[in-house]
Amino acid sequence: MTEQLQLLPSSPPTVRRDSLPLVRLVGFEHARPSRELIDLIAELGVLQPIVVTESDARFEIVEGRRRSKAVQLLAEDGRWPTPPHIDALVLSGSGVEREDTRDGLTLALHAARSASPASELAAIEAILARRGDEAVATTVKEIAAGTGMPVQTVQRRLRLRQLSPALRGAFDRGEITATVAEAAARLTAEQQAALEETLLDGTRLSVRGVRELARQQTRAAADGLPSGLFVDREADWRVTVLGHLRAALEALPSDDHRSALGRAIADVVDQAGHA
Repeated sequence: MTEQLQLLPSSPPTVRRDSLPLVRLVGFEHARPSRELIDLIAELGVLQPIVVTESDARFEIVEGRRRSKAVQLLAEDGRWPTPPHIDALVLSGSGVEREDTRDGLTLALHAARSASPASELAAIEAILARRGDEAVATTVKEIAAGTGMPVQTVQRRLRLRQLSPALRGAFDRGEITATVAEAAARLTAEQQAALEETLLDGTRLSVRGVRELARQQTRAAADGLPSGLFVDREADWRVTVLGHLRAALEALPSDDHRSALGRAIADVVDQAGHA
């Protein structure tokens, strides 16, 4: 956490609370709020203000992009007053305009709410969305530099974006551990669907259970293939030897093809080809 704290402003920023028009917000264009969040905001409003930094009459979202997007969608649907506004905490002061500082603030805010692998992933996704970078063109090293997390940690967290929506939800709620989630993220969509059914049955997932399920499904798929597909057939020893000789000839530098060794191998290969 020491490296992450170094990314924060050198002096505490000033904070003011304000109601901001959505048209002046930047960084929530690619956000994807859940239907549950949209309906909750429609019923109760935005219970917690978003966090922004001010720059050139615009406000860069540090935290709260999904809430902002939800308000926009509600306004478009006629379920929110227009023009749409949202409550925000506006940070200002030395250093808050720097991108790496905003990345550090994003991580710190998520960690303050829930210091967990899920909060780290949420912070990384917020950084990607703020940069308009859903395709992860931003390099892992840049994300690591912007958050203070090790490169390996960023890679492991990004891999979790391969989880199905149901498994991702379970991970975000703490129902499955990061280790289990990482193992599940490597599975196919069909295998992840089987894990979802296991969760619905109330069974707690383990790494061993995830791997065993993957092995079972692999075996079942192999059993459905023609029985002779994987039968080992003994090759004629001459075919094997000839293959090695051809590989040896190709491996020789071009200048050595005329050497005694090169000519001897070439002669054997040629005679075998006419046998």
